[in-house]
Parts: sequence; structure tokens; C-alpha cells
Amino acid sequence: MSIDMKQFHSAFFDESQEHLDEMEHLLLELDTENPDAEQLNTIFRAAHSVKGGSGIFGFDALGSVTHIMESLLDNVRQGKLAINSQMVDLFLSSVDVLKSIVASYRNGTDIDWSCANKICEKLDQ
Repeated sequence: MSIDMKQFHSAFFDESQEHLDEMEHLLLELDTENPDAEQLNTIFRAAHSVKGGSGIFGFDALGSVTHIMESLLDNVRQGKLAINSQMVDLFLSSVDVLKSIVASYRNGTDIDWSCANKICEKLDQ
């Protein structure tokens, strides 16, 4: 017996949107001079959740962007990388791209791979 995973797409899209909205809100509030550990953990967990779900459903564009974001956020929260305003701006741009990708998957429209690849390149730097 196989399970039709499409029945869970709507819930995933809704939850992903909530995670992305929360990430955006927390990034906008983040004090880069003295970042709050719990805010960083919450931002990381949101990226981790979106990445995990994207892997389950085969949403590669989401997985590509969130994988790099998650790694960077993990380094920030572990104190291996200091966050600054340019990184916050890049994360906010990434959230915008992710929202667009979620909308494309939800609506069954083409993914803007050029945009996704561009943000991945910026995150890699």
C-alpha cells in the first residue's frame, strides 16, 4: 500500500509559510551586537523544519536554499560565526526567495531556479 503524499502538501505549505514568517519577524528584531540565543535557535529550527519537510516531499528548490541557511545559522548559534547586518539582510532576502518557492510549489507553477541558485551562491559566500 502506498501513501499519496500530495494529501499532506497543503499542511506543509501552511506550516512552511508560518516558519518563514516567524524567521522574518525574528530576523528583523535581531540585535546583531548582542544576539539573543533563543531567537537564533528559533530561526535555526524554522529553517530546519522547512528543509526537513522539503526533503520528504522532494521539493528540491526549498531544500537547496534552506540547507545552506541552516548550516550558516547553526554556525551562528554555536558561536563559530558572528552575525552582522549584512548576514541578516541576506537571510531576509533568502526568506523572500523561499516564500516565492513555496508559492510556486503550492500553485504548481515553475520554480525560478535562477533566483534560487543566485541566493544559494550568495549564502555560500
